[in-house]
Amino acid sequence: MRTMKLAFAITALLASSTLQAQAIDDTGFLEFPIVTDISAATVPAFAWLVRQGESSTLMVARVPDFKPVKLFAQADVDGQPISSVSISPDGKFVAFQTGVPFSGSGEGFNPASLIEAPKVTLWVVAAAAGAKPVRIGAGADPKFTADGKRMLYRQGRDLWAVDLADSSTKPAMLVPGGAAFGQAVWTKDGRSMIFAQDRGGWSFLGRYTLGEDRIHWLVTGADRLSSPVLSPDGATVAYLRWPGSEHTVTEDLLENRPFAVETVDIANGQVRTLYGAKGKAGSQLSDDPEGVLRWADDRNIVVRSEQDGWARLYAVARSGGAPRALTPTNCEVAESELAAPDTLFVVHNCRDIDTRQLSSITVSSGREHAIPSQDVVMGLAGAVGDGRYVAFTGSNAEDAPLLRVLDLKSGKLALAEKPSDYGYSHRFSAPAPKVVRIKASDGGTVPVQLFLPGTPGPHPALVYVHGGPPRQMFPAFHFSGYYASDFAVNRHLAELGYVVVSVNYRSGVGYGRDFREAPGRGWRGASEYNDVLGAGRWLAQRSDVDRKRVGIWGGSYGGLLTGQALARNSDVFAAGVAIHGVFDWSWPSPTPGHQNPSKVFGVGEADKPLAFRSSPLGAIEGWKSPVLLVSGDRDMNVDVLETIDLNQKLRAKGVDVRTVIIPGEAHDMIRHSSWLKLWAESRHFLQEKLEK
Repeated sequence: MRTMKLAFAITALLASSTLQAQAIDDTGFLEFPIVTDISAATVPAFAWLVRQGESSTLMVARVPDFKPVKLFAQADVDGQPISSVSISPDGKFVAFQTGVPFSGSGEGFNPASLIEAPKVTLWVVAAAAGAKPVRIGAGADPKFTADGKRMLYRQGRDLWAVDLADSSTKPAMLVPGGAAFGQAVWTKDGRSMIFAQDRGGWSFLGRYTLGEDRIHWLVTGADRLSSPVLSPDGATVAYLRWPGSEHTVTEDLLENRPFAVETVDIANGQVRTLYGAKGKAGSQLSDDPEGVLRWADDRNIVVRSEQDGWARLYAVARSGGAPRALTPTNCEVAESELAAPDTLFVVHNCRDIDTRQLSSITVSSGREHAIPSQDVVMGLAGAVGDGRYVAFTGSNAEDAPLLRVLDLKSGKLALAEKPSDYGYSHRFSAPAPKVVRIKASDGGTVPVQLFLPGTPGPHPALVYVHGGPPRQMFPAFHFSGYYASDFAVNRHLAELGYVVVSVNYRSGVGYGRDFREAPGRGWRGASEYNDVLGAGRWLAQRSDVDRKRVGIWGGSYGGLLTGQALARNSDVFAAGVAIHGVFDWSWPSPTPGHQNPSKVFGVGEADKPLAFRSSPLGAIEGWKSPVLLVSGDRDMNVDVLETIDLNQKLRAKGVDVRTVIIPGEAHDMIRHSSWLKLWAESRHFLQEKLEK
């Protein structure tokens, strides 16, 4: 299963009083359907989740015709959309979750300001038309046992289970404290779980057998262990070993680390190291955390490694020996699925580094077979494992990601959803974006997507900066909800007469580790800002752009870079919209449970002076241009106090600052109505400052 959280984007409403003479639909373009979650059963069958406007809809389809069946739909009006989906291995049941958990707790975000705050709730529904969902109760992270007879889930610190074969039984606690069993996998007899447990800077690999009163530790030590996967014969567990923490070092969690592939024999506890990657080859940054390590069959293990600076797949023999590269260098694997023993279904950018493509790879021989596709971007893959069917999402410049079911034997699509299947018919009037290369302000080449209006200039212009920063933007709808919405906004801005450049700045993914871990990035000197500044200057030099009307917008890390632009180069950027940005790298949030970007990106006590100088606040004396600041006040990724603090400082300087704080909202903006409010405010602000 692949789950992508829906994330924030500036999205759509323009009051009729501000519409220009042209009658452009300023809300309908945001009502596009997008698949945000896929789960596969062995039947074969697939369940998926579609988000469209304020509605989230649960769908299922199975052989032989893969006819889509709607199981359940829920509005996000009360801030409790469907947020995950999982189908049982036998395809009989679909589990789903409503509500969005607040900082890992059982409590849910409350963007609707309900007097009684919602809890994250689990449901189960039979995978058939007309079935009624059954409410299980508070809980999260549902998973089925291999036989499909029970569903396990986490409630607080404990692991619970519900018997699906007997509808009269109530959920019961399975393992007290079992919620700490991370990345758990079942043994072949279905009686034991093997898991990695974080102990606070180090971790152990454990085995728990149902009914016993203690854990049996398989592997211990001073390192971190992750990603346990059981061999098909059930005798061996493969896992990854990472360095343990040092209390004198604040780790950058986005930076690569050394790692090794090891196995442990379940019967005798013998540990073997099969692959010690060269240098800092291990990255936990992936669209596909389940694809970092897997067994291809009883002979070979497949691991994702960056030992040559590119995210590639390698085969490691169970018996040991040198690893074999399965994918080429100078390109990256985004996702992979085991379509059948010895056969991988792979999403990569090896035929075009600016988009995504498909291949199947035979692990034992290394043979690659290119899979043609009409789509430009693919993601969220799921495979049945019978060697026949795989599912993935596909999109292009006109249509957001929807479900494709591919028959690997015939090479044909058994199911290819269309936006019209969900009643969506909007088409953009401005041309599709194209990929171009421009120069950064400090030299070097920057890949960008250029959105052009369909009318003659000179036009106002905008630089768009994505969040993350480990993201890659495409000349098509992104596979995640956050960036699909941003793409739609950029296309609509082109309709409204803006020239827009979307920048794949250094620190992003898709272009190799040297690009992603560029020297001086982030709090170390903000080197990635040179790519953004280069884009602004490039726009200002275009004959179809009014150089006095170049602005910038972005969210999260894009909000940070918007702040950098306005603080450092108000001479280039006339206005900006900064959404939930980090504005002071040196400030660690005191909010309990907060992600805390300062710590996540590795800012230690001794680093704070440099971190401050590398922040928008470090250059605030040069900030002259007007700005719109936006944040949800329950944001657990970037503390809303970053926005509150910057608002006060800019106001004291006499800068034109407008600030919108949305009560109860998360970083990812849960309710569609919140997105509409954001676009209404942003559209009005951009019109006032750049469309004069």
